[in-house]
Amino acid sequence: MFGYVTPVKSELRQQDYVLYRAFYCGICAAIGRGYGSLPRFTTTYDITFLSLLVHDALNQDVAFSEERCVGNPFKKKVMIKDNPLLLRLCAANVVLSYYKLCDDVIDGGGGKKRIARAALRKSYIKASESLPAVDIVVKMRYSQLREMEKAGETSIDRVADCFASLLKELAAVVMDDKADDNILSLCYNIGKFVYLIDALDDIDEDFAKGNYNPFLAAYGGFKSRKKFYEDNAAEIGFILNATVNRAIESFNGIRFTQSYTLLKNIVHSGLRAKVREVLSSDKKLTAPRL
Repeated sequence: MFGYVTPVKSELRQQDYVLYRAFYCGICAAIGRGYGSLPRFTTTYDITFLSLLVHDALNQDVAFSEERCVGNPFKKKVMIKDNPLLLRLCAANVVLSYYKLCDDVIDGGGGKKRIARAALRKSYIKASESLPAVDIVVKMRYSQLREMEKAGETSIDRVADCFASLLKELAAVVMDDKADDNILSLCYNIGKFVYLIDALDDIDEDFAKGNYNPFLAAYGGFKSRKKFYEDNAAEIGFILNATVNRAIESFNGIRFTQSYTLLKNIVHSGLRAKVREVLSSDKKLTAPRL
């Protein structure tokens, strides 16, 4: 995933921050044990959110341990222990990361993306074999997205539906079809949000490279990042606010047991904060750190 679904750190309770880091570090460590050190770098805040969500929704028991991290071997970190659901999420993350790299290469990502894709290939094969239904979903939706992009699709909603449906269907597989309508709707709108905000964040780069971008295809007239945002403020604001509002509505219909305040911070506050951050920046955001 892409790193746009994050909490507002300044509003996090200390126990929620510890819980968040425990899930993030637990995913990273589990990926390392299952797929090697290099794929650990595919761990994102987005997959951390999904892990928190599905563990809570399925009432999955979570145990914690203190372990040393390869990034800082001199200090132990609290992290969740492996469980079957976590391992499914790790496999899904590796599959999704591989297809994202494939997409980046097609978009002219250069030698670094090609090297990263080749390095992840073996781990992708292992992950896809352990969770073939996720591989089918991701491959199909990325193929559908690519066809729409090649055709120059001008409907933002139509093209965003590909990634929205991908995350919805991925969650359904990881949760073994135990997700209710609110969970699926939340994942759909989170997926749509990620696609849209990523497209807005990449807009000047896409314009310079001649890559497809749904906002450029829909509105055209690009002169600069700031000017484009200003000229299309009403339309951009409407589609982003509508997506976030639907995500919040779905979230409010879910009963949580262990991560409510943390997840609420992400959905109610974090999504809108990320919109403000992207639309106020004069260049692509750097990778977030929490």
